[in-house]
Amino acid sequence: MRDSASAIVAAAPLMFTAAMTLGATTVASLNPNPVPVNVTISGGTVTVIAVSGVVTGQTSGTFLIPAGGSITVTYSVAPTFTMTDVAPAGGTGVTGVLAQYLAGSIAGP
Repeated sequence: MRDSASAIVAAAPLMFTAAMTLGATTVASLNPNPVPVNVTISGGTVTVIAVSGVVTGQTSGTFLIPAGGSITVTYSVAPTFTMTDVAPAGGTGVTGVLAQYLAGSIAGP
């Protein structure tokens, strides 16, 4: 069981999403999750990165992959591929007072 502070305020690290892996060059890596995820591509020898079929014009960086979307990397030397959860937007509903309460309350509200 996780406390509500780490599950709500701190964006539970990869505890709710299935991992994505880098496919072979030009093969799409699908996001099987019902939520968007961030994928960071670095290193290697990359010539093209496309997100859900749209070429980004970049050869490295962090990309938001929508739920059910994909990332396709064209490379001759495989880059590092790292997936992370997208942190929840705090918005106006999560204030410092609420965050402090959730961090101090194991069961949450």
